[in-house]
Amino acid sequence: MAGRPSKRVARARIALCTFLVAAIAACSPSGPRDVAGENKDVRVDPREAGAPAAEAYAYVAQRAHGVVALAEARNMKDEEAREIVDRLASDLEACAMRLEAEHALVDGAARVVAIAQPDGTPALKVSLEPGGAVAQNALMCLVAPVRAIVFPKGTGAGAPGMAIEAKWGPAGAAPAPPAPPR
Repeated sequence: MAGRPSKRVARARIALCTFLVAAIAACSPSGPRDVAGENKDVRVDPREAGAPAAEAYAYVAQRAHGVVALAEARNMKDEEAREIVDRLASDLEACAMRLEAEHALVDGAARVVAIAQPDGTPALKVSLEPGGAVAQNALMCLVAPVRAIVFPKGTGAGAPGMAIEAKWGPAGAAPAPPAPPR
């Protein structure tokens, strides 16, 4: 079959992705994980959080296979932050569609904090829901697009940055927005 990689090549790609995720995890500071547990149901009691989930975020971009929510943006215009979140949600959707066609898409969630470096590219802190397949999905569909961001020039004294939370999975039931930040 021309165009399809052999099983050996596919296994090598999976091993490489797993190694990259392990390397990213090894570089991040240790501490409590800021991700959802095994329960995939996201429910917010407005009495606890003070507002419904969608209102707890600055902006939410939902697509058929996932949702990206802006928890916070600093030193950038609101329109610029929303544009970045929309682009990330569209990238997540396109990637999720490819993975679903390959039967490799799983339910997952992640939180990414990105802060612009002097050249505009982001430094990242990534928290993932447990699981190797989740990590592979997150690396290809969320972390890679975030790494490609070139932040706009900052509006304040500090570097531009943002915190996003994302949730994705196979199409059928649209994912609920992630739990609001606490």
